[in-house]
Amino acid sequence: MSRLKGLVVAIDGTAGTGKSSVGRAVAQQLGYGFLSTGGLYRALAYHVFAQHVDAADSQAVLSVAKRLDFVFERQPDATLKMWVNGEYLGNKLNLDEVAQTASKASTHAAARAVLTEKMRQAGKDGGIILEGRDIGTVVFPDAEVKIYLTAAPEVRADRRVKQLQAQGVAADYGQILASIKERDLRDSTRAASPLKPAPDAVQIDTSHMNMQQVIDAVIKEINKYAA
Repeated sequence: MSRLKGLVVAIDGTAGTGKSSVGRAVAQQLGYGFLSTGGLYRALAYHVFAQHVDAADSQAVLSVAKRLDFVFERQPDATLKMWVNGEYLGNKLNLDEVAQTASKASTHAAARAVLTEKMRQAGKDGGIILEGRDIGTVVFPDAEVKIYLTAAPEVRADRRVKQLQAQGVAADYGQILASIKERDLRDSTRAASPLKPAPDAVQIDTSHMNMQQVIDAVIKEINKYAA
């Protein structure tokens, strides 16, 4: 498939595998844009919360999703900055209430379908790396390069603990490990777009790799396609 701006690279995988950091670094190296698709679901959740919509009401959430207009602009770090209905939401997307709402609102298949189409519009011309949990299976099953990152839950929990400690935040390894396992189960068993590698995805276990090694492995796969 020939696209105007380059390839579509899908990076999926479990939580805590460094998908965003890897995707952004690879996009910078290629001169591509980078989109972490979870931001669209958090934007939906923000509007559901702000409008006092019941996140369990699939029709009400769908109505909110249909009214969202997304505009993306590539930043110097390759990230695609997102405006929603003309507003840059910024740290509003990180509110605890938004995170709690997102876990409910993002389970509705019809609302997910609306956001999936928004993602396709953002990436249809190529020259983009999209990170998420169903990019290669649902959003862009025709992506030229599909990567699936994974790592042992214990490794991901340890990484998260170190990350929080570096920020001066106390962290409980046991609680974080339990949370990661719970999220893995929820993501992989949900009815709408369950987390799973695409049949033609290249799976990379990052358990014993540092960030640069993962970046190099992804670039290697992209170069295989480009060759």
